[in-house]
Amino acid sequence: MPEEKPGIYKRIMGTVCHHCPICKYGRSHPESMVGKILHHKIHADHCPMWKAEKEVYENSGSED
Repeated sequence: MPEEKPGIYKRIMGTVCHHCPICKYGRSHPESMVGKILHHKIHADHCPMWKAEKEVYENSGSED
């Protein structure tokens, strides 16, 4: 059974987060204040763009 790809709306939201300078900094510096906020359970579980970015880019192996 083929893996289901994210829809266009989810890919757009994931791309916005992936190229956002704040999110990019938080992903590359998880020990910083910004990184701690972005990786915090409240943000990670409830931000639709963060979740879409994880779904779209986690499996692609693309780092920009």
